[in-house]
Amino acid sequence: MAQAAADRAGAAWRVLDGVLDPEVPALSVRDLGIVRDVVDHGDAIEVVLTPTYSGCPATEVIEASVVDALVAAGL
Repeated sequence: MAQAAADRAGAAWRVLDGVLDPEVPALSVRDLGIVRDVVDHGDAIEVVLTPTYSGCPATEVIEASVVDALVAAGL
């Protein structure tokens, strides 16, 4: 069970490498350090995001992009 969770979390991290920042599309959200953690709860994957600054206008777009990418990957 722990190995399956680690595999899913690892897969999620890899998917997040492809989620580009909407304001700097040459960099992924991982490149920018926005993704703080990925936790597999078994029935859901939790991604902890921290915007680059308080009140970042792209936060909702980034959140939606992360969810879309994980859903598309079957996670």
